[in-house]
Amino acid sequence: MPAYFSIYVEFSRYELDYDTVKKLFSYLDFAGLKFKGGFHESKDNSVDEINDWNQKKLEDNYVLGYTEEASNDYKQFCFEYGGFSEVRGFFMNGNPTEKEFELNIIIPEDEVINEDGSYKADAVQKLKDFARILWVMPEVRTIQTGLELGEGSVPESEIMAGTAPSAYPFAIVSQRMFSQLKQDDYDAEGINAGGFIVIPKKRNIV
Repeated sequence: MPAYFSIYVEFSRYELDYDTVKKLFSYLDFAGLKFKGGFHESKDNSVDEINDWNQKKLEDNYVLGYTEEASNDYKQFCFEYGGFSEVRGFFMNGNPTEKEFELNIIIPEDEVINEDGSYKADAVQKLKDFARILWVMPEVRTIQTGLELGEGSVPESEIMAGTAPSAYPFAIVSQRMFSQLKQDDYDAEGINAGGFIVIPKKRNIV
């Protein structure tokens, strides 16, 4: 199994509505991520079956127990996008805090990062292109990126207090969050819906 690069899309449980998952999938589709099928135990499920299952799990505030069968967990799903060999998504409830949940989108790390640790410019641009569209969904709190051995995403509340988001190599945060960061450390681009794409200046994108 390869190492994976991750995109973390952060949501607040307080904003969970009856159609949140379906709405999210419509934004993903508009951003160019085309549903390919379920993954593993959900490989024979339709997009509606996967969405209904995951919506119900989120409404129930479900988190897989240590002794439970994996088949009880959120259903994973695959997309076609940007020529990447694998684009897979899954929900993580109670992450990064217990009052939040995340959509994680993973891609083989070696398709985004070069052997010397620099980032592939074409791949990063494709990821930024769909992330900036997804940011327009009102319920999205942050969009962050990370590596297989990283520490995961940073809660919105901590970014508001000045903690740097996980940006390997970029993140999207609100204007208010950006104002709390050390702005000289970033290259920043203002985008729609009051967002900023931020890239730490020490990231090497070639």
